[in-house]
Amino acid sequence: MLVAQVTIIGTGLIGTSLGLALRNSTLRDLTVIGTDADSAARSGAQRRDAFHRVEGRLGNAIAEADIIVLATPVLAMRELMEGMSDYLPEGCVVTDVGSTKTQVLQWADEFLPDSVDFVGGHPMAGRETPGPENADGTLFSGKPYCVIPSPRASQRAVGEVSTLAEAVGGVPYFISVDEHDSFVAAVSHLPFVLSTALIGCTSKSANWSDIGQLASSGYRDITRLASGDPVMHRDICISNAQPIVAWIDAFIRELYEYRKLLDTDGDLPDTAAVGTVFEDARLARNRWMAGDVNPRAQELQNIPEYPTFSQSMGQMFMGGWADRARRMMMGGEPPKSRRGNDRDSGTPRR
Repeated sequence: MLVAQVTIIGTGLIGTSLGLALRNSTLRDLTVIGTDADSAARSGAQRRDAFHRVEGRLGNAIAEADIIVLATPVLAMRELMEGMSDYLPEGCVVTDVGSTKTQVLQWADEFLPDSVDFVGGHPMAGRETPGPENADGTLFSGKPYCVIPSPRASQRAVGEVSTLAEAVGGVPYFISVDEHDSFVAAVSHLPFVLSTALIGCTSKSANWSDIGQLASSGYRDITRLASGDPVMHRDICISNAQPIVAWIDAFIRELYEYRKLLDTDGDLPDTAAVGTVFEDARLARNRWMAGDVNPRAQELQNIPEYPTFSQSMGQMFMGGWADRARRMMMGGEPPKSRRGNDRDSGTPRR
């Protein structure tokens, strides 16, 4: 039986969690390959049994791949795309799990050949403890999985990435690249910047040795993200600088409103006004926790031009493989392309 192959480049927290989730999914006839430039990360992924095989050589890992997932730090993706472009199987789908998208899609357009499709991806899941040893196959369950196709991606490719997202338990969420980078800057990038800033503000105090003894659960919870991977945080800030700056400015304005409420030249602050601020915030968070603030999410899940899950599965495991099987039965070695003739996109290739 012909077997589809997903290759995950990067066996850290997210890459290894993806491997575990795929191996535990309902997808059948699927081989999951992992590779990483870091031998320690490869060894950690092997110990977790997250992949059918872990390769030390990138070429061996991608040679027969149908879907390639880039799970490296964002800034590493540029060099990776450039270096592997000549070795990608024709017709394969390349995707990623990076937290920023504008530059990633630009690099894909610049370096990846026209014979492959790129569909950006970003599962809205993670934790502050990096490394394959902290991987979790349920990490993506019920979480939005952003899908951001490149302008020339075929519907088949978008469908396959959506299938992958659903297979690991995610909820495909179609969004434009500009919206993604701005919105994620607000709810993902700004939080770790604020967490880091709070650590910096307090730990640099001359009294930190005493202050630190008083810090308890509230301080721990708010600063949790500062324990995250510094390389990941660095790359996110560099590749998404302007949206993050815009949200930092918005936060400063909000914080300054609090300052004005409390700085009353020696008089007691307005009790009602201060209370209203906290009550409004409590209600806003409660509405968000109850799921009352994202009606657009449902609209985005009903976009008709993308294949359904079952249609995508049929295309992934039947369409291209049937053509390849016919070629093999006729006695000819299948060409390098596995799906080069079954694209269904109306978008002309460059």
